[in-house]
Amino acid sequence: MTTLEIDGLSVAYGAVRAVRDVSISIAPGEAYGLIGESGSGKTTVAYAVMRHLQADITARRLALRGEDLLAMDDRALARIRGRHVAMVYQDPMSALNPMLRVGEQVAEVLRRHRKLSAAAAWARCVTLFEQVHLPDPARIARRYPHQLSGGQQQRVVIAMAIACEPDLLIMDEPTTGLDVTTEAVILELIRELRASMGASVLFISHNLAVVANVCDRVGVLYAGKLVEQGTTQQVLHAPRHPYTIGLLAAIPRPELRVGSAHTRLRAIPGALPDLRQVPPGCIFRDRCAYAFDACAVAPTLTEAESGHASACHLRDIPPLPPEPAVAARMATADTQVTPRLAVSGLSKWFREGVSIPFVARARTTRAVTEVTLDIPAGKTLAVVGESGSGKSTLARCVAGLLTPGHGRVLLDGRPLANAVNHRRRADQQAIQFIFQNPESALNPHHTVAEIIARPLRLYARTDGTTTRARVAELLDAVKLGERHAGRYPRELSGGEKQRVCIARAFAASPSLVICDEPTSALDISVQAAILNELVDLQARYGTSYLFISHDLAVVQHVADRVAVMYQGRVVEYGTPDQVFASPNHPYTEALLAAVPRLDGTSRPRLDGPGAAPESGCVFHPRCLRKLGEVCETTLPSDAPDDTAHVLACHIPQRDLRDLQRTP
Repeated sequence: MTTLEIDGLSVAYGAVRAVRDVSISIAPGEAYGLIGESGSGKTTVAYAVMRHLQADITARRLALRGEDLLAMDDRALARIRGRHVAMVYQDPMSALNPMLRVGEQVAEVLRRHRKLSAAAAWARCVTLFEQVHLPDPARIARRYPHQLSGGQQQRVVIAMAIACEPDLLIMDEPTTGLDVTTEAVILELIRELRASMGASVLFISHNLAVVANVCDRVGVLYAGKLVEQGTTQQVLHAPRHPYTIGLLAAIPRPELRVGSAHTRLRAIPGALPDLRQVPPGCIFRDRCAYAFDACAVAPTLTEAESGHASACHLRDIPPLPPEPAVAARMATADTQVTPRLAVSGLSKWFREGVSIPFVARARTTRAVTEVTLDIPAGKTLAVVGESGSGKSTLARCVAGLLTPGHGRVLLDGRPLANAVNHRRRADQQAIQFIFQNPESALNPHHTVAEIIARPLRLYARTDGTTTRARVAELLDAVKLGERHAGRYPRELSGGEKQRVCIARAFAASPSLVICDEPTSALDISVQAAILNELVDLQARYGTSYLFISHDLAVVQHVADRVAVMYQGRVVEYGTPDQVFASPNHPYTEALLAAVPRLDGTSRPRLDGPGAAPESGCVFHPRCLRKLGEVCETTLPSDAPDDTAHVLACHIPQRDLRDLQRTP
């Protein structure tokens, strides 16, 4: 019996026809990946299966284990949710009740569906937490959601979803926003659960490499239509629809960078169509590089080979030509005397709790310790590492949003005041911030024009005519037209909001822009467009970037220098070619091993970060290449080699190279 059968599913929110005639089937034990841009209808399909939508849902058949989901009343749906079908949501914090301990939330599911006693439900909850590899599960069960990291929250949500061993597990972007090692652990966990439970999985993601590591078959959704479907190997390695080809072409790859020149990423031009008035013909025609006259008639999803179907009139699609390199950046030299930004011996520690004599002692968290970095004019320094490694704390200290305990920050050779409100107006103008979440970074009550104009009025003190002209110029620079000037943030897509944030940052004519995970929540094509715009703007204005990210492919594409942080310290520093090729620090080696690949392979070697040790190398408790006592007692030096490649490791670089050549 098929676990999930979807035949002719259509979903409309009033006049918006979000999903149209989608058919999918998932066999017992099979993992089916659903990919596509934001707004393509992926989550709508999942919510339709869960019957969470207040929308017009129609289908020839929508069945779970042969039972008609559309015919079920509220009582019948309550019976199957959690027991036969469960969902892991994209944002674990919004899926957990902040007022209840996480163990109680999982135990509630077991009491309701399995009729277990309170004691038995709690014991089963602890076992589930152990199964999803949470450290000290009995202690974690007594914590509240805000006391857990993002990866731990996601594992709690997964434990809740698998508590009753459902027949179908729906996972909606379960690794978005997670660092690469946590993501690798979650993916390994999904594979383990499939093997042990035999559950079917509907896996929704915009990360194609993650899908390749999890799924047996893949469906590609565009503007509410299924445009391609087949095995993972067929769809991701021999695609037959121009949209799938475009998604794959937008992925950052090391070969797209030649020396200091950046080849443009191939973003899919245009945007999703207005689904209030669905255009006739092929839904992808207006954005397709191969469109021709026959595309005026809508193609049907037709099998091109066994198990591989495509909704395209073309059967043999030629490869896309490579994108040209961006314009040469403003002439700068790595050897210039005065760097744009210099950070020297920077430390930031946080004290948690209150010291009470004979009762409690405040805990000190060493967020950043003795960090020294610099960025030449017109160059990009990327900082990578797991969540909690100190990347964002470092960025906020540079911006003056946090006050460091020790160290100095210099801009063009001038020391900056620690707090932003103590800095000169010119220094405030010179450093601008692009935040990770554009939704919370934009004032919902202001139009796009008002948001971008504010730095112009604050720093340049321009008049109305000049301000309007400059706003139009900036909107054009980030590939938004003047038609967006009068819109509010709620009327924009996620990618459009991030472009507004970029335009606002450049409105101040900064010399340094801090980019804190600027593309982590964006789909592949929008990410490509944003990265292209950042590189173009750097070429035009000579702006330096401090680029914070956990996406190593993105970093490899945009960075001139890379700093790898762990537990607040820089453990490796060099060019992308040096950092991402052997020899590298054992921590960098583990990060690279955990990156999911399109060929479906990854080699996770680390499980969850622990506390920083009191002495020795900060990485020694997790290091697979630890030498022994010297790593536990002595902090390694970070002296560079002849190529200015810094490795804070007791193992000599030549020995590391030999070790890393060994499988």
